[in-house]
Amino acid sequence: MDHKPKSLFQLIEEDKLVRIIETFTKATDITIDINDALGFPVVQHDYFYGFCRSIRSKEAGLKRCINSNAQLGFNTVEQGNSCMGKCHAGVMLMSVPIIVDDQFYGSITCGQMQLEKSKSQDIETMLHATNDLGLDPEHLTQTFQEIQVISMEKCQAAGGLIQFVVSYIVELIYRAKIQETLSKEKLKAAEDARIIVELEHTLHKAELKNLQAQIKPHFLFNTLNTIISLVTLGENEKGLNTLFAISNLLRHNIDQPEELVSLLEELHYVESYLLIQKNRFGKRLEVSIEVPEDLKNLQIPFLSLQPLVENACIHGLEPKEGIGHLWITGKKVSNHVEISVIDDGVGIPHHYATIDLSRDHQIIAGIGLRNVHKRLQLQFGKEFGVKLLPEHRLTTVSLLVPQQE
Repeated sequence: MDHKPKSLFQLIEEDKLVRIIETFTKATDITIDINDALGFPVVQHDYFYGFCRSIRSKEAGLKRCINSNAQLGFNTVEQGNSCMGKCHAGVMLMSVPIIVDDQFYGSITCGQMQLEKSKSQDIETMLHATNDLGLDPEHLTQTFQEIQVISMEKCQAAGGLIQFVVSYIVELIYRAKIQETLSKEKLKAAEDARIIVELEHTLHKAELKNLQAQIKPHFLFNTLNTIISLVTLGENEKGLNTLFAISNLLRHNIDQPEELVSLLEELHYVESYLLIQKNRFGKRLEVSIEVPEDLKNLQIPFLSLQPLVENACIHGLEPKEGIGHLWITGKKVSNHVEISVIDDGVGIPHHYATIDLSRDHQIIAGIGLRNVHKRLQLQFGKEFGVKLLPEHRLTTVSLLVPQQE
């Protein structure tokens, strides 16, 4: 039986894809088309401007643009990686593939950019290629020269980011549909104790993976909102730099295959995240990291410390007036290790007591902390997880993990 969804894009709400395109265009001035496996645009949008909008205003020009995007998308399948090339009118394009389980579902084409300033020969070639469209040559020349010039590095970073966002959404839907079908079939076929035990083990691992996956979009969309805010305030360069910093974090997400990582690796990830937060806070955020060297090889679930830091920044320090302090500490306590994130922000209501880890329904926290708590318990046992300790002027949130040789 074929469990693969026939068209993943049909399962994604069109307005969400348009919103992604809108946000990306406003942040970078680079407009994208999301194409299916046959090369046709998945959604129609009106975020092209200047030269590209003029060319697309003509039916013949639009058809050529779609063909250019499709051909570059097909090239990504042959090469198995991103491709660059020029469209029919001489504008630089970059295409990245959307591939899930070695199956090509479509491509994303970034346009409205050049890698270098247009020369006279480029303009002559463009005018010759568009001569039959009946457009004003002077207007075409002017808007062609106004196309933004960006470096190859920034082009690849922008392409990598939008590839991650769209591919991640597609893969989440793909995995959910297949897992739903397979789980129903396996449950129906579980006729003896051995099969039931095996299924419970599989579901246990699937739940762990699912909880880790939930944290990624939670972090992603929080940081994308930061970029939107910067662009809205007219700080385009700061927004673009933040975008490239986020792309480095997301690349780390993509390249991280393991469930467990060393505390040192997780701290490197957190430091990158705090660079982005400092871009938002400016001089209002001061950070101190004091973790003993003998704890840095400790194995913890990937992306378990960052949500605690994010929670402290967003809910504790951001609403506070003046300078806020954030400390990250680590220490051995009895037979376990506590990795703590402490902030002197606005705090939480004093009637919240320390969380009883044996009753995780009592956790007073958002999706990030709840998921980290559940993942730690699934990984290490019910006696471990997240501990929340509200104190006067300080809020401490700790990861409790077992000591390891």
